[in-house]
Amino acid sequence: MKLKIFVALVLFASLVSCNDKQKNPTTDIDVARAFIKDILMNDYKDAKTLVLDEEMNNQYFELSKKDFEGKTKEELENYKTADIIINELKNVNDSTTIVNYSNSYKKTTKNEVKVVRVNGKWLVDLKHTFQNENK
Repeated sequence: MKLKIFVALVLFASLVSCNDKQKNPTTDIDVARAFIKDILMNDYKDAKTLVLDEEMNNQYFELSKKDFEGKTKEELENYKTADIIINELKNVNDSTTIVNYSNSYKKTTKNEVKVVRVNGKWLVDLKHTFQNENK
């Protein structure tokens, strides 16, 4: 009987851990990585929860979403299976980090995402990303 309970607990624990996407990333790097992965997976609902809630950020988020959704089915599948490659981390100060990254599908395309700490919580500030694209 004890063996059955033990096996059931092990199976339950493994199911939970396999299905446990990091729901609440707490560090700057974890937030950046979770946001990038959500975008690559075309999971805009979760990605949106990691974005600094400001009007300009919300507009940039919607632009990015429309652009990404306009990709072919094959491209979207390639993005979903891509790994994140962190090229460089820039700790601007104790509340700002810029992550330069690419992905294994489009290795030569480098992007940046800025993560800021607001009220003790790390969030993505898309203004940096979009303003740097236009330079």
